[in-house]
Amino acid sequence: MVVLIGAVGFVVSCFLPYSEIAFPPTDSWSLYRIAVLGPATTAQRVGGFLYLFAGVATIAWISLSGLLRPRRWTPFALVAVSAAWSLGWIGSLVNQSGFLNPYQVGYWCLFVSIGVVVLGTIVVWFSGRVGVGEPSSAAP
Repeated sequence: MVVLIGAVGFVVSCFLPYSEIAFPPTDSWSLYRIAVLGPATTAQRVGGFLYLFAGVATIAWISLSGLLRPRRWTPFALVAVSAAWSLGWIGSLVNQSGFLNPYQVGYWCLFVSIGVVVLGTIVVWFSGRVGVGEPSSAAP
């Protein structure tokens, strides 16, 4: 459930003010507006949409399927997808930080939502290990 909350937070964060554009008039743009609605071809817009939402949709799908019908593979898949997605996004946000004007609330909400997904994934991993009878590292 925590992973789903983080995924929803990420999607909402994509529509919050992300950065100020330095061109007159100074305006605050969301990440969605920058990646999808900017001056681009149709293929670039589709690519921007996939860049923003494909990874988080995969995480939400695996998380939801784990809630509705728990399977042995769900924690492994969630850890793999969450690790790839979160590391990629953290790298992107840190890389873009040098190019941005003042950070807006959307930038920081993206970091927080990624952290919530990572925290939820860690909880799923350890609860899944305890649930199948494997000793966890927290056990004495």
